[in-house]
Amino acid sequence: MGEGERIGRLPDISPLDHTPPEGPPEPRLLANRPFLYLVLGEGVAALAFWAYLPISFSEAAFRFDATPREMSILLASFSLPFVLSNPVQGTLVDRWSPKWMNLLGYLALVGAIPLAMVATSLPWLYASTFMVGLADATIQPSRSALTGLLVPADRLVQANGVLWAGVHLALVVGPLAGGIVQRAASNDAALAAALGVGLLSLPFFLLVPDRRPGGERPPARLRDLGEGFRVAVREPELRLLLGLAASLFLVINAFWALEPIYVRHALRRGGDALSFLWAAHGAGAFAGALLVSRTREASRRELLLVAGGVLAVGVGQLAYTGTARYGAALAGSALMGLGLSFYFAAGLALIQRVAGDARRGRVTSVFGVLQEGTALATTLGIAAAGLAVGLVVPTLVAGGGVLVVVGLLGVRAFLRLARSQGVAWRAPA
Repeated sequence: MGEGERIGRLPDISPLDHTPPEGPPEPRLLANRPFLYLVLGEGVAALAFWAYLPISFSEAAFRFDATPREMSILLASFSLPFVLSNPVQGTLVDRWSPKWMNLLGYLALVGAIPLAMVATSLPWLYASTFMVGLADATIQPSRSALTGLLVPADRLVQANGVLWAGVHLALVVGPLAGGIVQRAASNDAALAAALGVGLLSLPFFLLVPDRRPGGERPPARLRDLGEGFRVAVREPELRLLLGLAASLFLVINAFWALEPIYVRHALRRGGDALSFLWAAHGAGAFAGALLVSRTREASRRELLLVAGGVLAVGVGQLAYTGTARYGAALAGSALMGLGLSFYFAAGLALIQRVAGDARRGRVTSVFGVLQEGTALATTLGIAAAGLAVGLVVPTLVAGGGVLVVVGLLGVRAFLRLARSQGVAWRAPA
């Protein structure tokens, strides 16, 4: 990002309790045709997105010689529209159609690629990433809500694992193919290919059925924007997820803003190396998503996966930035990808399980705004501080250390929560 409305008193049955499923084996998730169309659409669209993004970032760092401040502004140009529009989009998703909201988001994403193709200066790239921020603000809550409407509640962790496996396979293939085209032809040729692939994803989203939240859907009100936050604060599991998410994205967004400069000045590699490093990230994320998709006993244990994912990201960032060696950077990038796939698949499943049908979009929006709000704070802080190139390496190493500590604290907090409710945290044999 277990059902039903959970705004008031906590239920008598702990959200950590779990009864193993009985009866015949469950069918494969991809035998669910509507969910299959969603996975195919997300995977193909992700090919275009992951080819586009590292090329745009490398254009800023290598072609336009961006400073740490300018790179942070580039990332902030994505985060600002996301933070401003995501709560509204989440409220609309709960009242309208997740299918059509998702499709509109991907139309905007595809439309952002030509802006990068015609860029003659950094402001063009700022405009392109601004449009992508608007698109993602629509995609995230609608995709989460749609997944919850297409898949049974007890299989949401697996469903998110399958979904993220498709997205992260694209994170291997997209940057790898984009880097090869960059090296063999040009950035514009790689972006043109990404545009074509993005257009191919749209028919799959049209095939997804138009499932909508049940029950009464009153007109949207301004106070609804805060309802998702109230749900997140009142539920113990979501409260812990809020803390882990804030720490993770404060650090990881600084890493993403400074990574192209690290590649150029510390690794001393060309712009195509960034695409290859992102492909390594995708390989790790794909492996992590496959592991999660095969985890049948993850329900009610999502927070353990989330905290473990944060820990893996921290270790990976230390490996990436601690030696200034390309091989270590590739390995660290893969480990960071694995950790993020654990965080996203398990975190989204937790939101989908706890929030219930009627509020999934709004609660997902809370975490989306938190993710990009911390990104905005981080990047604006870098811009305001005027971070020197010589401080990039120690800043990134320190961030990796912070995430290691936060991940360990998250595991400890989950175990305390499980013990306080008298629930065994290990899956049954």
